[in-house]
Amino acid sequence: MISRLGYLNLMAINLPRRRLLQSLALLALPLPAWAAGEAAPVLLAAQLSKNFGAVGGKTIVTPTRGHGIIPITGNEAILLARRPGYWMMRINWQTGEIIRQVAAAENRHFFGHAVLSSDGRTLLTSENNIQTGQGIIGLYHPQTLQRLGELPSHGIGPHELLFIDKQTLAVANGGILTLPKSGREKLNLASMQPSVVLLDWPSGQKKNEYILPDTDLSLRHLALSSDGTLGIAIQAESPRGDSVDDAPLLAILRDGKLSLAETVPGLGGYAASIAAVGTQFILSCLEGNALAIWDSHGKAQKQCGLLRPAGIAPWGDKAYISTELGVITLLDPQNGTLTPVSSHPGIKWDNHLIVV
Repeated sequence: MISRLGYLNLMAINLPRRRLLQSLALLALPLPAWAAGEAAPVLLAAQLSKNFGAVGGKTIVTPTRGHGIIPITGNEAILLARRPGYWMMRINWQTGEIIRQVAAAENRHFFGHAVLSSDGRTLLTSENNIQTGQGIIGLYHPQTLQRLGELPSHGIGPHELLFIDKQTLAVANGGILTLPKSGREKLNLASMQPSVVLLDWPSGQKKNEYILPDTDLSLRHLALSSDGTLGIAIQAESPRGDSVDDAPLLAILRDGKLSLAETVPGLGGYAASIAAVGTQFILSCLEGNALAIWDSHGKAQKQCGLLRPAGIAPWGDKAYISTELGVITLLDPQNGTLTPVSSHPGIKWDNHLIVV
């Protein structure tokens, strides 16, 4: 069953200034001011493919499709299998070397995301207890990938993890039960239990739990604004078959209260990714073919049309955006303008984009 998910391309996109000049000249666009005097970053993005994986021009074959990418030191990163996944690997994205690969613990599978503790000594992963269906947080040594233990996520289907300070871990419990024997089939849509839980680190003690009144809204991805507001991207479900085209896409946790941001109709009900730039939240609305921007109080600011937007990587006061059509653009969230950076015909970028 798992083998049918195919393979993953993981590509390091190096954007040197010369290449940017050539690309922009071909597109007959003016040179953006940000490229003139600043070093361009390296972007890491998962590429959806069924037959190979490329990292910085090298090829990495992964057992199944991957998902989350966590930079660690130098040219190294952690790559995790997509839900429900059974492998995690430490790679050198510049050379394409697989330094270490481990399998999920017995009766556990990965949900595709992880985060490093503030001191860099522990890698925390979102996982499922296959026997009970309860979410857990796996603890690993980031260099050896040795499993050190686990903590409860206090929910079902933990997805993205984010430290909001050194002692507080935010967990987006998507609320959806999946089991390996049924693949990605969602088994409890009529009784979903999405939540945002704040855990004390390193004890794992639950500090707070937040639940929205509408439990059809799966809470999946996280971002922290510069004023300390937590943004939670939503992927709406429809257990009764209702349209989710106008469903809310953003919840905010601010001043100890979880609430829905202002709803913008027609965005498709599926936020592929979220990022914060200053006090703004940017969401990629994959089904709505748009980027949507809110302020940290939950007020909708603007929307930018873009076909099949996927990953978002903040860079200074702007953000790189990837799409399922192989395009990389640069967004200025202040005025909503998009500047094409590069195009990779035939490539489908996955939901996450990382700057290293």
